[in-house]
Amino acid sequence: MQNYIWDFDGMLFDSYPHITSAFLKALGEFGKEADYDEAKALLEITFATAFEHYDVSEEEKAVFRQHEHNYNLRPIALPFENTYKTLETLFNSGKKHFLYTHRGKETSQHYLEEHGMAKFFTAFVDSSMNFPSKPAPDAVEWICSTYNLDKSETIMIGDREIDVLSGKNAGTYGCLFTQKENVESAADYIVKNIIEILNIK
Repeated sequence: MQNYIWDFDGMLFDSYPHITSAFLKALGEFGKEADYDEAKALLEITFATAFEHYDVSEEEKAVFRQHEHNYNLRPIALPFENTYKTLETLFNSGKKHFLYTHRGKETSQHYLEEHGMAKFFTAFVDSSMNFPSKPAPDAVEWICSTYNLDKSETIMIGDREIDVLSGKNAGTYGCLFTQKENVESAADYIVKNIIEILNIK
């Protein structure tokens, strides 16, 4: 494999605890309560899933985004164990990294730069580019076309099935990152620790 397209939340960074904290804080300011584990599980599917479940207004969404952008809100978002080592090892062996996230440009690049990982990436695709949401293949197709990537040497990696499918739908390989057992997935590879990606040839 030569080209690695990475999801951000729940893949490179363990950010869902921070996201969930921001979400519950926003709901609380509007007199709403939600169970932490339930809210986290819904947010991990998609933000839209959580918004619909809790009937979140546009005003509430805006407050949620403000809290999410507060990098000091506990728990803070941190890279998963071995994230830096994996990116660095692949980069030093001549591989290319790309980021494909539904997150905004400011926050995704802030976290990567803060932890010294932005330098490993050739390009970033984020919400500001207005591609159809995953599992649509458009963003992956654009990356492959723009950077002349051989799809047979390219893999999309993420913690959700929509990440895997965005790659598979574009004709690349797909890798699912999960700690769950007996997962049904269209992924070509399933890993529990990011370091295992170094074993994919």
